Amino acid sequence: MTSAEKDASGQGWLLRILLGWHASFALMGVVLVVLAAFERDPWFVYAVVALIGVAYAVVGAPALGGTAPAGYGWLFLALAFAGTLGMVAVDGLMSIALYVLLPAAFALLQPIRIAVWACLAVTLASDVLILGRRGWTPGAVSDVAVQTATVWLFALLVGFFVTQLLTENRRRGELIAELENVRSELTESYHEAGVQSERYRLAQEIHDTVGQGLTSLLMLIRAADAAIPADPERAHERLALAQKTATENLAEVRAVISASGPAGLSASPLDVAIGKVVARLGQELGIEASAEVLGEPRAPSTDVQVVLLRAVQEALANVRKHAHATRVRVRVRYHARSVQLEVADNGRGFVTGGPSGFGLAGMRARVEQVSGMMTVSSTPGSGTTIKIEVSC
Repeated sequence: MTSAEKDASGQGWLLRILLGWHASFALMGVVLVVLAAFERDPWFVYAVVALIGVAYAVVGAPALGGTAPAGYGWLFLALAFAGTLGMVAVDGLMSIALYVLLPAAFALLQPIRIAVWACLAVTLASDVLILGRRGWTPGAVSDVAVQTATVWLFALLVGFFVTQLLTENRRRGELIAELENVRSELTESYHEAGVQSERYRLAQEIHDTVGQGLTSLLMLIRAADAAIPADPERAHERLALAQKTATENLAEVRAVISASGPAGLSASPLDVAIGKVVARLGQELGIEASAEVLGEPRAPSTDVQVVLLRAVQEALANVRKHAHATRVRVRVRYHARSVQLEVADNGRGFVTGGPSGFGLAGMRARVEQVSGMMTVSSTPGSGTTIKIEVSC
């Protein structure tokens, strides 16, 4: 059941309870008016019944419905009890009003001990007034005691039942409000988490595309600048490659903005895209760079392809910036239920186990997002090998 359905159910119970109170007070008014008709001067009772009716309509009913301050309940009971005792002073039969007023007191006065003391005081006052008119004979005392016990038994049963229902309704309302607040907080937290996740994704994409592209461009331009005096043709080749790299990275930036995935994957399969990235690195650095595919090639999910391509780009960016390698080998091995990627170079290596940079940390985070595993093996002077395996 949803919170809205629970709220509607609780409101339905409350409405039925209020209708019961309205009917009970209306019936009480009718009975009191009928009994007053047998009095010589019924107008006092009529006036008191009218006063209690107005008090119930103005402050009593809103207090019972929980739509008014607690003081409204006290005010209504004070007027109703005072009016009832006035009528009892005229005719002891008017104490019948207590059959309705005492349960109402249990519903309106909290904590329960206050309701008990208030009802006890009114009941004793009514008994004293009745016995004052009838006399303190054993028979009269016995009759009044039986009547008081009946009133209290009825008041306790009805009052306890109604009080429990009202308390449960209020508790349910508070619980629903608390759940709504928690849901609002969770929605805000999810939104914030989504924002942070998107920021991290963009940071990864910018690092893997713009950052690497600018690094590559810088190295090509420097190489071209150094080659201009001695080898203009080689400088021209470097500049042409820089132009091609800039064009490809512009496409990558547009893909990041549109969140459509790497531009290389939209134009060719994963194996071809990886081969192009490796070949370009070989051209830029003038080193031996190879890519091979083992097993029967197939198309993993788009998420897996993105992770593998970005991993190759990041691994080769590290070769470009840090490794000073003369040879790089990339292998894509297809197994029955997984794809394994291996990037190995013969560069200077590094000590593993220490704090890693943003590139390796981002690569590992990407791999974990597709439930893959990544290992980095390297020792100073012996090159670096990165292995990634993901299910497909």
